[in-house]
This record gives sequence, structure tokens and C-alpha cells, in this order.
Amino acid sequence: MAGRTDNSVVIDAPVQLVWDMTNDVSQWAVLFEEYAESEVLAVDGDTVRFRLTTQPDEDGKQWSWVSERTRDLENRTVTARRLDNGLFEYMNIRWEYTEGPDGVRMRWIQEFSMKPSAPVDDSGAEDHLNRQTVKEMARIKKLIEEAAARAGVDGGIPAEGKDSVRDATGNGDPGPVFRVLLRAEIADGKEKEFEDAWREIGQVITGQPANLGQWLMRSHDEPGVYYIISDWTDEERFRAFERSEEHVGHRSTLQPFRTKGSMVTTDVVAAMTKAGQTW
Repeated sequence: MAGRTDNSVVIDAPVQLVWDMTNDVSQWAVLFEEYAESEVLAVDGDTVRFRLTTQPDEDGKQWSWVSERTRDLENRTVTARRLDNGLFEYMNIRWEYTEGPDGVRMRWIQEFSMKPSAPVDDSGAEDHLNRQTVKEMARIKKLIEEAAARAGVDGGIPAEGKDSVRDATGNGDPGPVFRVLLRAEIADGKEKEFEDAWREIGQVITGQPANLGQWLMRSHDEPGVYYIISDWTDEERFRAFERSEEHVGHRSTLQPFRTKGSMVTTDVVAAMTKAGQTW
């Protein structure tokens, strides 16, 4: 007998955002509640090999294993398998992404068989994986939809009144948002160092009273390219922070990792798009 789970969730966000955020393995320790660490070991085209380490259980024990994932962007599918099986005889996984009227349906299928020495059989493992998958999918849905709201989009369509989708007043009333989009090209082999440095800097920026939130995303179509969306209450306070000695120091910290980059505000992006320009 083999075990099988099949779960799905509908995410109200653009399919590209859902695809990019869920396939950025380096960020899985943020995206998934159960993982303490996600380490990319090797990348070969659309295939990534990585190590996952779980959060400590009630006895303080952590589990770690290596898996391999291959993305198929054209068909919006991902196939994966565990390379060191642990308690499993095998574990094969398939993810599917389907656009619909209410958003993107993300489906996870897991097919596996437990070893005779495992503490649970296939049925017991199914029950555990179903519970954990539903929990993680709910978390991922929330995180991605929040990121889409920060970017002013939902379901892949520009949101109406995108400049007032955030509460800038603190009293529940929509307020204007000044959005900044940054693109950074990171030197080969420096991605992990850049991500670690950005996490520390990002926490400082998020603590600024005028900052409404931000999100770091790694592109899977452009090697070494990262995008950062940052929301501010207004341009004046963003520019003041941008010129501050503190933020000049932030840029100096990140500079050794970058080969090139650019920054633009979303109103400029809209104007360039209408003009058929790229940046």
C-alpha cells in the first residue's frame, strides 16, 4: 500500500507572484512555518537541489533532508522528490498552478510509502501530512495575498484605487501609498550573503514610522535578480530616509553583492509601460 495526499488552495494574487514566491526555495524558512532553515545546494537550469531543516519538536529534535525540484514554467507545474528518504521508502511531489476567476489554484500532490521501521504507517503519515499541508497552505495564502496587496494587485489585475490599498493612518481608513520598486542583480555565489544582509537591513527599514512594509522576491526567470517592493506613507519621508546617513550605510553594506541595479517608483513604471519601454 502507498500513501497519497492531494490538497489545494485558491490564492487571490497574480499567478507570477504565486509562482515566484512559492518556488523561491531560499525563502521557504520564511514562507513555511515548519522549516527552520532552507539551504540551496545546487541549481542546474530549472532544477534546484536543496536541504530543509525543520523547527525543533517538543523534544528539541530537528529533522533534515535533501530534495530536488524541477520547475516547468510553461505548464506551471513542479515535480520534486526526496533524495535522502529518511523514514520514507520514497516521496514524490507534484505542484500545479491553475488560474481561475477567483485567483490561482495551487495544488500539492504527495505520493509516498513509509519504511517498515517508521513509527507510523502510510495511513498515519497521510493524516499528518494532510493536517500540516492545510495549515501551511493557509499561511502561504495569507503571506502571498498580503504581498499582492502591497503591490496594489489582486488576481493578476491592477487593483482599483491602488494608491489607497494600505491603511496609512492607523485608524482603518485608507491612506495614500508611495511605492518603490527596486531591482538588484547579485553576483554569482553571493545570493545567500545578500539575502542575510537584506533581512537585517529590512528589519531596520520596517521599523521606520513612515514605512508600511516591504517584500523581497527572487526571480526564477532571471538568474541572480531580486526585486524589492517597499511601501511608504509619502514620497517626502521616503526621500528623507533615502538620504539619511543610516540608509547610505545600508547601501554600502549591500554594494559588494551587487553587479548592477535600479530603483523606480510605481507611477514611473506605469508611464514606462504605457510607452512600451523597459527598464
